[in-house]
Amino acid sequence: MKRAVHTEEYEARRAVDRSGSLPVSDMAPTGLAVRLDVRVSDLGPDGHVNNVAHLRLLDEARSRLLGPGPAGRGGGILDVLGGRARLVIGQHVVEYRREVRPPVRSLLVRLWVPVLGSSSLALAAAIFEDGYDDPAVVAESGAVLLASGTGRPWPMDGAAREVLGRYTGPRPVFRGRVGLAPGREHHGPVAAGRGSA
Repeated sequence: MKRAVHTEEYEARRAVDRSGSLPVSDMAPTGLAVRLDVRVSDLGPDGHVNNVAHLRLLDEARSRLLGPGPAGRGGGILDVLGGRARLVIGQHVVEYRREVRPPVRSLLVRLWVPVLGSSSLALAAAIFEDGYDDPAVVAESGAVLLASGTGRPWPMDGAAREVLGRYTGPRPVFRGRVGLAPGREHHGPVAAGRGSA
């Protein structure tokens, strides 16, 4: 069974690789992976797979791997919820590390769970192009399980925790954000909800 990486181990890995990328074997556990086709409409005016297309690929991978399938049909690891709860994404952090250009026909998307809370979890993802060891895109999404009947947070039961616990791995390491000191999550009144557009 895969295990969560403890903070000390994570910091040690980060200190070794200051470039912000971890080796594939450390970053993306192999348990949840799906290969998705790149569509002609995924290419932007500059000829590379555009950012919105990467988000679509991440969303499609999450839907296929986690489920439940379309129109309530099974097919993902969240089938263990049995319709009692649903997964809702509240936040995405996406880092585009390099362009993906034709003749790419498909990309491999890997998902893992770096954090399991009582009713929330973090889902990490990486998009890989054949011929490259490092991912082209790295992402982390904050999610919460909501009870189907009430829409309120649903505390994970033992079965859900056991299934999700099979796919743990380290949190992705992201580059620093433009204009923010390392480690700062918010900047000014807009991030705190007091700003204006």
